[in-house]
Amino acid sequence: MRVAVGQLQVIAGDVDKNFSKGTELIRQAKDEKCELILLPEVWTTGFLFKKLKDLSKTTPEILKELKKLSDNICICGSYVVDDEESDKVFNIFYAIKDGNILFEYKKTMLFGTTGEDKYFKNGNFTQKNTFEIDNATIGVSICYELRFPEFFRKAVLKGAVIHLHPAIWPKTRLDHWNTLTKARAIENQLFLLTSNGTGISGKWELAGHSTIFNGWGEILTTAKESEGIFIADLNLNEIEKIREQLPSLDDSKIFKDLYLIP
Repeated sequence: MRVAVGQLQVIAGDVDKNFSKGTELIRQAKDEKCELILLPEVWTTGFLFKKLKDLSKTTPEILKELKKLSDNICICGSYVVDDEESDKVFNIFYAIKDGNILFEYKKTMLFGTTGEDKYFKNGNFTQKNTFEIDNATIGVSICYELRFPEFFRKAVLKGAVIHLHPAIWPKTRLDHWNTLTKARAIENQLFLLTSNGTGISGKWELAGHSTIFNGWGEILTTAKESEGIFIADLNLNEIEKIREQLPSLDDSKIFKDLYLIP
């Protein structure tokens, strides 16, 4: 499976510019015959907290346009979506392919340190965080959830061989980003795709370093701080071989009930 991670500067509040950049990355990925592209967390709006309710009104039209671009490619990323029943919004991951939304996942762990919990309504850990394309099971988590290995283990126990992790992660914690992403790939023995923003976004300078890891935690491609798409060809059979060589996932199943994984 040929996949890409897209990295761009997510300008907080500038939907038109972000959408233009992101769709150009999608077109480049299609030109390179990629079957899937992952874009950063809330890549069309960024985290302009006090205007998120208004910004969320742009998402339905954005999704409509992305559906038009999604022939022969799965477009993945998260978006600010209005919650009509409250004064908050959701952070929802969508997988869009061949004109349809295949899957959605609501971010569960909200980063209270920046006040994210004041503006967003969270999802629930019991919601499904895996979907399938081309007979491959793919797991999903978002940004802060990187610090909670339960999300990754839940996905892998449901059969995930690829995991997608979009983020808006700050440069001040780049070492944590590099360490934790590598660890999640190693301990779950799967391909991990991470997509982060780069440059200045609102109040924060972002870390970049969108990366694709293999099941040994080795880097297949990484963006560092550049904008663009970064491509890898994944041989999904490698995952089965890694898990046979080192059967730690089989051994970990004794903890399944402790994770309360449905």
